[in-house]
Amino acid sequence: MATEAGLGCTLTTPPDPDRTSAFLNIRVADIQTAYREWSGRGAKFLTEPKDHPSEFRAYIRDPDGYLIEVGQSKATA
Repeated sequence: MATEAGLGCTLTTPPDPDRTSAFLNIRVADIQTAYREWSGRGAKFLTEPKDHPSEFRAYIRDPDGYLIEVGQSKATA
């Protein structure tokens, strides 16, 4: 747990990793390359990249348990 002086904010890891109310979203140009490279460096993805209507998405957790969405937008006509 860390407190930033003067900000009145305390940072803690999620008490229940199966529940979240917020997450970080990282946009990448090529999700398949990011998935392959990051997995090769030891990242543990919760999902493989999935095809959604306007983007491809995969989820990962950081070492403290925070959820991160990795997304690649699809080209639009």
